[in-house]
Amino acid sequence: MIYDITSFGAVAGLEALQTVAIQSAIDACAAAGGGTVLVPPGIYRTGTIRLRSNITLKLDNGAVLRGPDSIDDYLKYPFAWELYAYTVPLIYAVDEHNIRICGEGTIDFNGIAFANMHKLCIDENMPEALHIDAHYEMPPRDRRPNRLVFFLSCEDVEISGVMFADSPTWTLVFHRCTFLRLHDFRVKNNLRIPNSDGIHCCGCKDVIVSGCFFNCGDDCIAITSISDESAVSERIVISDCIFQSVSAALRIGFQAGKVRDVWVRNCIIRESNRGIAIFAGEGGFVENVSIDGILIDTRIYAGYWWGKGEPLVVCSSGAGAPIRNVSLQNAVIRSENGIIVSAVNGSVSKLRLKNLDMQIAYGSRRPWYGGKIDLAPNPCKEAPDGLLSIPWLWAEGGAEIDFTHVSARRKTVESVAFDTKELIQK
Repeated sequence: MIYDITSFGAVAGLEALQTVAIQSAIDACAAAGGGTVLVPPGIYRTGTIRLRSNITLKLDNGAVLRGPDSIDDYLKYPFAWELYAYTVPLIYAVDEHNIRICGEGTIDFNGIAFANMHKLCIDENMPEALHIDAHYEMPPRDRRPNRLVFFLSCEDVEISGVMFADSPTWTLVFHRCTFLRLHDFRVKNNLRIPNSDGIHCCGCKDVIVSGCFFNCGDDCIAITSISDESAVSERIVISDCIFQSVSAALRIGFQAGKVRDVWVRNCIIRESNRGIAIFAGEGGFVENVSIDGILIDTRIYAGYWWGKGEPLVVCSSGAGAPIRNVSLQNAVIRSENGIIVSAVNGSVSKLRLKNLDMQIAYGSRRPWYGGKIDLAPNPCKEAPDGLLSIPWLWAEGGAEIDFTHVSARRKTVESVAFDTKELIQK
């Protein structure tokens, strides 16, 4: 059965929030045992709404759900972690199952309403030409929405078709969820709004992400245990996606998070600050990651972003943070830095690099940002001859690396010469 939100009093085109009418349609649908809640064409402003089991939220072509301008119009849900005292979503579900969000419409989070576009976060001595990369100043974390679409302990969730636009922080967040099918939609965030991740899976299992497009002012897809470090994220497939990020296109692992069994296939990373970031901190681990058939295009972005044009960073912060059995193969790489591998006493093992075609460019930002090995959020290190020599591989800490059929060369059309010789530091 179809529950049209306009039948419950929702009116398009008004500045007034239509939250009550939209929630009434959802609640009526849930009370009847489930069905489809339809958002017809038009712009509907809404505060926080809660989805229930056995419900499909469908947005017709031309339909827009738009978030409010003030955080006071959002619900503060009592789910916290170290950076946020509350979760402040636009759409959320807790302990539900069999939920769909689909259609050809748009969910517009109105993130620009929370940005100070007149204040850029960049060192004052940087040339004006570099300011285009810098992000806007944002209010404190407790004064902007976060986890805009939030699923907590849900099962059997499918998202397809819709566009998610202009998030002020993390866009789609899944915590301890299982059986997720996320496919054929777009996340189009403002590249100058920081923390606007695309998908964040925390302690999730059995996840498929395919056929999606991402433009994000932070990680496009992050697989971590950031909000519950006891939870393991595992059995995750990512395929046939195109990513653009001013942080990392793909982040696998973070701090004491636990991640295993991740499969990445047939993806393109374009114009990103960092391609793939694989990190483990004390008490965490990353294992069994396979990345195959990928194009990685990275460059250095000016400002305070993590990363400096690396196609791949593998970083273990200690012996109690193992990263093992990771492979990158059949990749075309066009970057402004080389691959970085940081280990402690052999804490990175069985890293395999195979069939890589690498072309490394000097880039226009290197004079200001090329002097360090960027391991952020971990402490960075001085680069060996960072302004003159760009190694295709920089490694430390007794990392175990097996590389075969790697071709590395410099970008020939640039006027600045540098050395692309193999360099491995131990």
